[in-house]
Amino acid sequence: MRDSFSEKPVVIGAGPAGLSAGWKMASNGLDVIVLEKTDQIGGLAMTFRDGDYRFDLGPHIFHTFHEDVLTFVKKILKDDFQQYRPQTKIFYKDKFVEYPLKGLKVFSVLPPRMVIPAAASFLSARMRLRLGPTSDGDSFTTWITNRFGKSLYDAYFAPYAQKAWMIKASEISKYVAEQKVPELRISDHIRGLFNRPPRVIHGEDASRMEVYYPHKGIGQVTDWFYEQILAQNGKVEHSVDIRSINGKDNRVESITYCQNGQIKTLNTNMLVSSMPITELIASLKMDVPRKVRDAASQLDYVSEVLFYLKTNGKKISDASWVYFSDPEVRFNRVYDVGAFSNTCVPPGKAAYCIEFTCNKDDEIWNASAEDLHQYVIELLETYNIMSHSDVEGYLTKKIVYAYPRFKIGFTERMKTILDYLSTIENLITLGRQGLFCYANVDDALYMGFRAADRIKDLDNTGVDYTQILPDAFL
Repeated sequence: MRDSFSEKPVVIGAGPAGLSAGWKMASNGLDVIVLEKTDQIGGLAMTFRDGDYRFDLGPHIFHTFHEDVLTFVKKILKDDFQQYRPQTKIFYKDKFVEYPLKGLKVFSVLPPRMVIPAAASFLSARMRLRLGPTSDGDSFTTWITNRFGKSLYDAYFAPYAQKAWMIKASEISKYVAEQKVPELRISDHIRGLFNRPPRVIHGEDASRMEVYYPHKGIGQVTDWFYEQILAQNGKVEHSVDIRSINGKDNRVESITYCQNGQIKTLNTNMLVSSMPITELIASLKMDVPRKVRDAASQLDYVSEVLFYLKTNGKKISDASWVYFSDPEVRFNRVYDVGAFSNTCVPPGKAAYCIEFTCNKDDEIWNASAEDLHQYVIELLETYNIMSHSDVEGYLTKKIVYAYPRFKIGFTERMKTILDYLSTIENLITLGRQGLFCYANVDDALYMGFRAADRIKDLDNTGVDYTQILPDAFL
């Protein structure tokens, strides 16, 4: 049976980007409809409950350079938006080391025999940078070795990157390094010897920024947008499987989807999509150039299995989260749920989210919760961190589209795709998956707000994506 609806602005995806865009459109008097694939809301920025515990899908602290977004979230959450100072560490070769690596701590992750060669390699790399510009190409490998030397690249950066992105480090774009690795000057490393902070603040050095977290989990932010959309007569449809996005002459006309076994067609005069850009291109029933479809087919995503561990109060570390770079350790990051907000765990208890990056349907993806529990506890026991007797419960969550996989050449592929999408007058793609970028929650909200602001100009001009996220990779 088919059903059809009159024209309304449509948003695909009820994550932070889609919900913030939908809310702003609803606030502007538009009858917006949000189509969500799952039976929940929030996307990667949801908080779910398990008994007396509240869990996010990975650590979602709020630290941002978007002052307007920060001011907005402070206003809507009021006293539920708490500021705190997180601590980050690396666990490497049986040691917890503070991160970012500063001063002599840069080399404390290494065995003693490697310290002198690594220091020489590091200083040589920095001297070359001082003598003149070097070419990084589009290579994570080259970017890191140009700044940290080959020894630190081989010992720490390459093994962790390969675990996180599930490909060889030599295949990873420098975009990952630019976005995720704080690049300190030699003077800042010297300051680190005396426990003095660096002069330059990097977006991934949360220890040097104003960091906030909602009292009851990051889902408080997306829940607010959801409730406000409904309060302004907007609609959110769940369990929606997009079958096709239909259009002609550079305009989207309708979306066909399946919901509860029923095929429906929804006419629209405006589409905002936060679905993975690979699925967006595959869904377009329009005259899409072959080079655009080819570019999209060469993009893919890293999946994740999140293993949640409840304990009797036993702690893995005093850090908010810990990176595990050793290649023999299958998981790559652990975050302390209670360190973000003590209301997310019962009094006297502790809980951790242990992140396994993987590929869908590989060994980790298909492992049972019991198998992952056995693996995690045996490994933690090996390092004398935790034992079976400390565990009071565990569960898992799986994410198919956790992170875009930033392979060398992805920026050129994205340019090909966005050059085409910018010609479609009433379509905007946004969000981490929709713009294939390393967007955090604040970036997603920024994109949603800017996308809604641009709608009135789209009919004649199409989309200028630098106005939706100016500091993206474009």
